[in-house]
Amino acid sequence: MNEIQEKEFNDFVAVQLKDKAKSNLAVYKSRYKVFTKRFKTKIQNISDDLLLTALLEATSDNEFPANTRAGLITFLILLKRFYNVEHKQLLLFQIENHIRVQVETQERKKSQKKELGNYRITDLKDLMMRIYSKKNYTGYIINYLLITYGVRNQDLNLKIITDKNELNDDENFLYMKNKSTVQYIRNHYKTHKFYGQKVYEIRDARFVTSMKKLIEKNVSYLLHTSSGDKLDETSLARRIVTYTLDGLSEADIFKIIVTEYEKDYDKLKEYEASRGTKLNTIIENYAVNK
Repeated sequence: MNEIQEKEFNDFVAVQLKDKAKSNLAVYKSRYKVFTKRFKTKIQNISDDLLLTALLEATSDNEFPANTRAGLITFLILLKRFYNVEHKQLLLFQIENHIRVQVETQERKKSQKKELGNYRITDLKDLMMRIYSKKNYTGYIINYLLITYGVRNQDLNLKIITDKNELNDDENFLYMKNKSTVQYIRNHYKTHKFYGQKVYEIRDARFVTSMKKLIEKNVSYLLHTSSGDKLDETSLARRIVTYTLDGLSEADIFKIIVTEYEKDYDKLKEYEASRGTKLNTIIENYAVNK
């Protein structure tokens, strides 16, 4: 990215990402760099034809290219719209690509049904109990939260505290409220702006014991670096799968849960609330039988 492109990008994100999560900046920058690797001038001045050619080449090796292209084409449209540049071809491509995304999604679900269809929630819970029996208290807490609340990786970046005065509105916490209750408090998660702070009181005996054991070891963050500091969000996914059944991702675990409960409306409504995702989105994206 040269100086001219840096200014173009910075002016764009200063307005486009105002009041949005900081993580969006990294996403936008990576998408912008897809095109700055091929062009040395302002991206807004590149013709739609050339941009689409670059986009297709950059995503040709992806397993599900249409899904990757969806983010890139949206970014280009926002950029050109911001600078009041004509972008009709990009809009037409976006419509066509949306159809491809739907086709790829169905193909992916067929594949996932074969792969994830062998797992049940009982398998996830059995692992959780085995982990506890081995005194892997961090692993028990992670699996309990994934299974019980259907949370995302980001939601597991938790500060462990015993003093209520350490609470703030920016971080996620496991707060030892009393000897038999742990409060799970989420302020920093994907849909916080829509759903607000979420607080759950956990009285599961093994969970409470696990918390006490981590507190005894002076653990400040559930997931932490070798020096005990908070783990960077970019490393969360890699760390979390070291505790899950067969290295399943957070998304795969949620798919197993949703697929098993897909006919249990009340249970899915509970997950809608705890995950912070609308029910129709959950069914559309996580029920592999759909």
